[in-house]
Amino acid sequence: MHPRFIIYFLIGLAVVLVPVFVQSNYWIYMFTMVGIFMVLVSSLDLAYGHTGLVSLAHAAFFGIGAYSSAILQLKLAVPILPALLLGTLITAIIAAAIGWPMLRIRGPYFVLGTLAIGIAIEIIIHNWDGLTGGVSLSGIPMFPEVTIFGTTFDLSSKRFFYYLVLAVLVVTQILIRRIVNSRTGRTFASIRENEDLAAALGMNVSGYKLISFVAASTIAAFMGGIYANYMGAIEPEIAGSHMSFNLLVMIVVGGTRSIAGAVIGPLLLWFVPEFLEAAQMYRPLFFGAILIIVIIFMPTGIAGKLRSLHPRMAKWIP
Repeated sequence: MHPRFIIYFLIGLAVVLVPVFVQSNYWIYMFTMVGIFMVLVSSLDLAYGHTGLVSLAHAAFFGIGAYSSAILQLKLAVPILPALLLGTLITAIIAAAIGWPMLRIRGPYFVLGTLAIGIAIEIIIHNWDGLTGGVSLSGIPMFPEVTIFGTTFDLSSKRFFYYLVLAVLVVTQILIRRIVNSRTGRTFASIRENEDLAAALGMNVSGYKLISFVAASTIAAFMGGIYANYMGAIEPEIAGSHMSFNLLVMIVVGGTRSIAGAVIGPLLLWFVPEFLEAAQMYRPLFFGAILIIVIIFMPTGIAGKLRSLHPRMAKWIP
């Protein structure tokens, strides 16, 4: 058996057994949240790393998914699972409606456009009190208890959400790998490397960019619905441009087009500052210092730098 497989298996086993050996709800919460960020970073990487779309509105779709699912449950009494799926569908439609005209512009204009969209959505959520609750929307129900063969399982527990987020993370990675290794993924790469050449070769550049943008936004929206039920309350800030910027920095620091990069970025830039509570007030300085170091010394991110150290490292680091 290949040593790499054994190491991956042991890492996976350790991740699965975390709730068994860690009894503190605080640590379960920390690991669950970092898993949520890993999903968000992975989905944004589909648009940014694989297609070259620098979006500062990714958190906006995360927020729309969270609020759509929560509002369907609270105001229309829709059950949790249908609300989660409907909220994701609503966000996908909104992403397509926004992306269709936005993706026709390029470069800094696209970045500024997505920044404006993120700011606008946060303002709408904050000020539409009757629909979104304004400053905070609370009372969102968690998953109910279920009884199977006389045994009751509490699906609202922290441990259940840990495994749920872990499952979504694994499925997200598999889905993204399938996409990028397909003909569609190769088209994404062509657009990223040379959009004009891709168009000259007859590729539907706008259509494929829209597919990438909507797919990334849909994954973020689905995770937004799970986040809303996990937290029980949500605030407009989760949809803000500041959140989108943090996600983008996590990709740049961790490394694009890499599973390892999607893990390293959130661990380094969310988990570590949260763990070191004294570092909370210095988080912007920490972000800035890490970003400058990576840009100067590791332009392909930490995962990319590790891969470049030795040919074998490229095989060991996914």
